[in-house]
Amino acid sequence: MSFPEQLKNARLACGLTQQEVAQALNIDKTTYSSYETGRRQPDVARLRQLARLLEVSGDQLLELAPRLGAAPTPEEMGQVKKYRLLDLHGRELVDLVLDKEYQRMARAPEKEEKGWITYINCYDLAVSAGTGEPWGDTGYKTRLEIPGGQVPENAHFCVRVNGDSMEPAYKDGDMVFVERLEGCVNEGEIGIFLLNGEGYIKRLGDRELLSLNPAYGPIPLRPHDDFRCQGRVLGKVCDQTGRENSSGLRPPEF
Repeated sequence: MSFPEQLKNARLACGLTQQEVAQALNIDKTTYSSYETGRRQPDVARLRQLARLLEVSGDQLLELAPRLGAAPTPEEMGQVKKYRLLDLHGRELVDLVLDKEYQRMARAPEKEEKGWITYINCYDLAVSAGTGEPWGDTGYKTRLEIPGGQVPENAHFCVRVNGDSMEPAYKDGDMVFVERLEGCVNEGEIGIFLLNGEGYIKRLGDRELLSLNPAYGPIPLRPHDDFRCQGRVLGKVCDQTGRENSSGLRPPEF
């Protein structure tokens, strides 16, 4: 089904006329009508308004595959729009940088082995095992030194847990190993998630994030949420004795 057909069906399902939608978007009816006839395409900002008004996701309107956590954000769609305006030379330059950065992120550069010690980066900000931790643009500033045999092969970085909703498996203050992924973890797996700018460590359910502690209810994933998977949790960082690192411990130093 084409975009104009998707848009019209969504409007009719809400019981709205073209005039009512146009008024809600603060545009004239002729402009909106051109969206349903295919003469014009709404920009990213207008698409976001339509999705909210008609209570559907942008993916449904554009017929994108509804993959959990993989839907492009409005900012990403804006970058695609810019990319399409580039000439061949411009696209080649963008492709070159994109490929280099993809390779940098995919080959676990945050981890380095020297002798019996593995050096691995840890995020400064914690992820919440409770109601959410602000987790926006942040860098690595903590470098952990861990015996190599304790570091999972696929671990890319570490992050600290804040809260008790993932007990008994993961306690407040624990540091966990994370494997960076291209897409999302499988349903039932524990991962690190960014939901509307807040970081969580949770188990992925069916359109929801689940806690291990029964005192905490599920967090629903709504169609318009900004939801991204940051990686798969592989296990805990251990202290010098090989015991699991608990809330009272600092990053190991060897």
